Amino acid sequence: MRSYVGADTSGTLGFGVVNIPSMVLHKLPLVGRFVRVRLKGHQVRDETLQAREKADTLAVLDSAGVAGAFVCTFVDYLAPTSADPRYDLDMSALSIVRLTEGRRGTTYPDMEWEPKAAFGAIAGFYRANQ
Repeated sequence: MRSYVGADTSGTLGFGVVNIPSMVLHKLPLVGRFVRVRLKGHQVRDETLQAREKADTLAVLDSAGVAGAFVCTFVDYLAPTSADPRYDLDMSALSIVRLTEGRRGTTYPDMEWEPKAAFGAIAGFYRANQ
């Protein structure tokens, strides 16, 4: 689950909010330096949605007797966060941490990422179910 409003009801599991023409142009030599990859439309960050979905899925798996689960993505280096929602590619990522914009995180100062709500939800799930 991605971390934007409506990702759970998009019918595509939240896939497809990256503006493809901007992504293609960004990859071109020379031209790519002048084009920044952006999101389609006006997405609104909702980390609680992603956290709730991950925790709910873990609870279902646990109740079914599954011994463990693989969380899809820790960090997505191709989807940095941005203060400008048009360029906040992290909203389109499955990751449980978001890359900071060229600075160190505050939770873990040695890292270039910050935990998202899903990070805490997963940790809390396993802490409660030890």
